[in-house]
Amino acid sequence: MHIKVKFCLIILSVFLISCNNQNQESEVPGSEENEILSKGKQEIKIEETKIDKSGTIKLLQGKWKENEYPYRTVEFLNSTVKFLEEGTQNKPEFERFELSEDCQFDTNNIRDLKSGDVILSLPENSRCEKLKVSNDTLTLSGFSTNTNKDYNIRYLKIKF
Repeated sequence: MHIKVKFCLIILSVFLISCNNQNQESEVPGSEENEILSKGKQEIKIEETKIDKSGTIKLLQGKWKENEYPYRTVEFLNSTVKFLEEGTQNKPEFERFELSEDCQFDTNNIRDLKSGDVILSLPENSRCEKLKVSNDTLTLSGFSTNTNKDYNIRYLKIKF
């Protein structure tokens, strides 16, 4: 009888050990997978395009004239801008502008922003325009709620 008890204890201990080994084995792959997943999440970073504000401001400096309507001009001086249009009641004055990646005002003329888009913000008027500068061409664009169409106003740099 003493042998039967020892034999039962040996079989019981083998079962317990095998059950413990199975629990440890099932935890290890799960924890490794979690570790791999967490490492993958850390390595995947959304790359945001940072705009070169100072470089863009340097490119903007000077006077620009609209190509299709020559009585409309834009003049940039340091961090200020002056829009001149024919038939405006008030005398145009320089106003402060900012460059950003999104419009901070509640406007309905900016749609479909993409990474890398530059926004010209005019805090005094709570107005925003998409801005693009390439070589001697400045393009201001957005969405017109009057016509329900996108607009693009192209200016050419005036050379002195």
